[in-house]
Amino acid sequence: MNLLPDTRKHALVRLYLMRVSVVAALLLSGVLLVHATLTLPSYLYLYQLVTERTQELATLGERLAGSKEREVSARVSTLNTSATYLSHIESRVTASGALRAIGAIPHPGVGLTGFSFSQPLATASAPKMTLSGNAVSREALRAYASSLQTLPYISKVDLPISAYAKETDIDFTITLSGTFLP
Repeated sequence: MNLLPDTRKHALVRLYLMRVSVVAALLLSGVLLVHATLTLPSYLYLYQLVTERTQELATLGERLAGSKEREVSARVSTLNTSATYLSHIESRVTASGALRAIGAIPHPGVGLTGFSFSQPLATASAPKMTLSGNAVSREALRAYASSLQTLPYISKVDLPISAYAKETDIDFTITLSGTFLP
C-alpha cells in the first residue's frame, strides 16, 4: 500500500521510467558497439575481396580486349589482302579473254589445235600464251604470224624458224606475250 499523494506517485513512476530508459539506452548502445566491433573485420574482409575481384575483372577485360584486338587486326589484314587482290583483278587478263582476242584474228589456212595461257603472279612480267596448230602452207603461217605482230596488245610473237622447214601441212607452236587486253 502506497500512502503517498498522487503527484508524488506520478513523479516516482516517471523517475523509474527515466532510469529504465537510460539503462535500456546504455544497454542498446553497448550492444551496438559490440556488434560494430565484431562486424568490422567481416566488412574489411569483404572490401578486400571486392577490390581483388574488381582488379581481376579489369585484368581479364584487358586480356579479352587484347585477344579481340588481335582477332580484329587479323581480319582487317585479311580484308586488306582481299581488297588488294580484287583491285588487281580488273587489270588482269583471263584466259578466255585472251583466247577471244586471239580468236578474233582471221586465220585462213591455219587451224588452231591447242593453246596454253599463263598469268604471272608478279605484275612485272607479261602474260604468255602458247598457240599450237597446223598451217596449210608457209605463206598462210607467215601471214598469221604477221597479223599477230600487228596487234597492239601483243608485244612479242615467237615463231621458231624450224616451223618453216616443211612447205605444206606445217605443225607449229607460237609463243605470244603481251597484255591481251584489246
